[in-house]
Amino acid sequence: MQLLMVETASPARVREKAKEIIAAGICPASDLTILCVDNPVSIKELTTITGARLIPLRRDRRREIHAQLKEEDFDAVWSFWTGEKRYRRMKLEALRIPARSHRIDIGDGHDFRLSPGTYLWFLRTRWRYPLPSDHFLFVPRPPAPKEEAPRPRAGAPAKTVEPRRAVRDQHMGEEVLVIQSADPPAVLRGLGKLRDRPLFRDPRYTLFCRNHREIKEQFLGHPLIHRIVTHTEARGALAHLASLRRQRFDAVVVFFTGDPSYWKIKFLPFFLGARHKLIFNENGDCFFFSWSAWRAHISRRLADNLEYVPAPRGRLRVRSLAIVAVKLILFPLRFVWLLLVWLWLRTSGLRSSG
Repeated sequence: MQLLMVETASPARVREKAKEIIAAGICPASDLTILCVDNPVSIKELTTITGARLIPLRRDRRREIHAQLKEEDFDAVWSFWTGEKRYRRMKLEALRIPARSHRIDIGDGHDFRLSPGTYLWFLRTRWRYPLPSDHFLFVPRPPAPKEEAPRPRAGAPAKTVEPRRAVRDQHMGEEVLVIQSADPPAVLRGLGKLRDRPLFRDPRYTLFCRNHREIKEQFLGHPLIHRIVTHTEARGALAHLASLRRQRFDAVVVFFTGDPSYWKIKFLPFFLGARHKLIFNENGDCFFFSWSAWRAHISRRLADNLEYVPAPRGRLRVRSLAIVAVKLILFPLRFVWLLLVWLWLRTSGLRSSG
């Protein structure tokens, strides 16, 4: 089998996949060709694959190399679509090379043969999970944004400015965001359960809470919390959303306790691109988000609400049912609005990254 592998992801990922293919007997090393970026890091990393042919794509020989590859009869072209933006041009280069099939590796041990149907499936998967869960095994995790003290208003007394927070070290475990979408006692109970019965391998927790001194003081010094990020209700919501998405959290913890004062922030976890969403209810029970678990949670919540309506008073029962119906109608509209905001942020990010 003549296989062309194109470096459209980090060299470490390409090297590991090439060694895996050779070890599995899918393609011998002598029949493997690797087209890589012309830089010393990639060349040094990929020359460790003994027996494989390595072709750096030099800018002054781009047309010549393409013509050479088109003349060769490859059985498959293997490329990587793992969310690394700097390889966009190489992905287009890979699609231009003729072969009997194009295999797309999306990380986490999954690959598929490219077709219109699988491409639509890939778009759906990447919309839900912008990065594979093994992304940071091959790519260093970006540093958290530095926190700066807010600028004082005109005429306000001068305040002592705290020094900027140091850039966090590289952590190879899961980065988990805890969103304060309930009163602090409920959040502390949830953190206690995560401490007593861990659900992650090597987590590091970041708390996203309201910027109230009495709230922050309850979380300072907590053994699970590595960092606290604050927000002021709805101010700067888009900036917070963009900042949290850039940090690529592996999981998000959110609290659905029926407190109406936190209803806006409960939508946030669904727009951060985290692979896992852990939901705590008002009883302190938790479950990972799935549509079946979510429907069961909503059904229990609606049933509990209806129990408070006295049976003889039909007017109150009708009113309660009408309120529930209105909420079910408005919930998708709020969700659509947040989806449009997310799409706007996504397209703005793509334009800014070139």
